[in-house]
Amino acid sequence: MKPFKSGLAVMRAQPPHIGHLKLIRRMLDECEKIIIILGSVQEQGTDRNPYSYIQRKQMLQKIYENTAEQERIKILGIFDINNPTEWADFVLDFIKEAAPETEKPDVYYAGSEYDAQWFRKSFRHIRIENRIDYDFPYVSGSMVRDMIKIGDQRWHNFVPQAIHSMIEELSQAKKGMK
Repeated sequence: MKPFKSGLAVMRAQPPHIGHLKLIRRMLDECEKIIIILGSVQEQGTDRNPYSYIQRKQMLQKIYENTAEQERIKILGIFDINNPTEWADFVLDFIKEAAPETEKPDVYYAGSEYDAQWFRKSFRHIRIENRIDYDFPYVSGSMVRDMIKIGDQRWHNFVPQAIHSMIEELSQAKKGMK
C-alpha cells in the first residue's frame, strides 16, 4: 500500500534526464498511480524546446516500457498559459477534461520550492525532489541540450540509455534539415 493514490508532476522533459527519473522514481515509490504533464506543447524545434510533445511522450514510454510501472503512468501534454497564479487550476481543470477517468491527484511533486509554489493552494501534500542534491550529479535540461547540440558525448551520462538512439536519430534528422 502506497501513501498516496495519485501523484502529479509537471515537467518539460526536453529531453527526459536522470533528474526527471529521480523525481518519477519517488512518485512511483509513494503513489499507486502517477500523472506526468509535459508542458510547452505549443513549442518544438527551438533551442529551449527541441522535441515535440509526441517525441517526449514516446521517450518516457520507452524508458518505462516492459516494466511493472508502465501501467501506473499516465502522460499528458499541456499548452503554457503564461499566468503563474492560474497555472495550478488550469492544470487540474485540464486533467479533468483530458482524462475524466482520472481522479484528482492528492500529492504534487516538484524539483524545487519555486516550481511547487504555484500548486501550494491546490494541494495539501507537496513533495520536493530537490534539484540541488550534493549526493546526486548536477543535471539540467539546458546542460543536456547544449551537450547534444555541440556533440559532447557526455550527455549519455545524464540521459537514460533506453532513449539514446531516439535522441541521436532526432539530432541527425535535425542536422539533415539544415
